[in-house]
Amino acid sequence: MYVNLEIAGQLTGHDVTELVDSLKARVAAVDEKIASATDKPIVFYEIDASDASKPFTYGPGTFGDLLITRAGGINFSTAAGITDAYPQVSLEQVVATNPNIIVLGDSMWGTTPESVQARAGWDVLDAVKNDKIFPIDDNLVSRPGPRLVDGLEQLAKLLHPELFR
Repeated sequence: MYVNLEIAGQLTGHDVTELVDSLKARVAAVDEKIASATDKPIVFYEIDASDASKPFTYGPGTFGDLLITRAGGINFSTAAGITDAYPQVSLEQVVATNPNIIVLGDSMWGTTPESVQARAGWDVLDAVKNDKIFPIDDNLVSRPGPRLVDGLEQLAKLLHPELFR
């Protein structure tokens, strides 16, 4: 992202050094706090549950995967051994992996923690039993730009609230 910002700055004749340095400092502040985390929760990030029995999530190598890992979590796809970038997963895969936290990137389209709690078979998940279902603005996670740092900060606070008091 930093290189892309610098290229955009060069092409438009703007000095982006201050912006890049500011973003790097914010990421470093998150990294410093997360370094003291004693656990890494398994995070199911729901991108789209138009078919609630087979929702889409982030797989390895995606922005979502990078941010979950950097925020001190384990991406559901990694824990489940999934290699697709944007897999559609079954209820059985979700139950077998049993995420500690569910993040709703599809909350902008009406998915709520209550609607996830009401899904057949999801009541056995640790995230549901412990009320760890959180809506998030997916624009902060899915777009390759400065907002990724906002997304990282929000995810880190959701995954490790004890470190951000």
